[in-house]
Amino acid sequence: MWLQLGILLISLGASLFLRRRSLVRNQRITNSSRIYEYLFLLTVILSFIFPLGTMRSQFLLWQKSSPASYLIPPYQDISYFLNYSFYVFFAKPIIALLAALIFLGLAKFFNKKFQERFFEPEEPYFGALSIFLVGYPGFWLYLILILISGLIGTLLTRRRFSVYYLWFPVAICVILMGKWLQLLPFWQILKL
Repeated sequence: MWLQLGILLISLGASLFLRRRSLVRNQRITNSSRIYEYLFLLTVILSFIFPLGTMRSQFLLWQKSSPASYLIPPYQDISYFLNYSFYVFFAKPIIALLAALIFLGLAKFFNKKFQERFFEPEEPYFGALSIFLVGYPGFWLYLILILISGLIGTLLTRRRFSVYYLWFPVAICVILMGKWLQLLPFWQILKL
């Protein structure tokens, strides 16, 4: 949780700084979306490196524990441990990554089709990074809150409302609400 919050806070600060800098200079920062593309890729890579370390620690722990040692080779096939590791350590990040990639692809496609009417060039990466960091099943709530925020903003301003400054704060709120959401019965249904 703390790593996700840290990345989101850094991203929020960078987005505010780069946006302010481009507005002060009255020009767009070229390739600002590249920064967020690299941040998204780095976050994905780091998010899959940490579970590999945890998986290794789990194997070593089972190896030392008397009853658990029967769950790994030579007593049990390695596929049992790999299946266990996949469901415990990798299933949720993979689902979140798929959701983030689907969002990123659809956002870029529709933004390009409608002449960048919906998003600034870096905004699809804001959404994809936030969806990935919020994780499964939190990204469902995140998407609903972003849509509601955009709808309320449009209704209040009576014109196109950009959620540019809301991507990261809403993700931070969803992550912080995660502890309370886990207590709700419908949230348990969504969990793996």
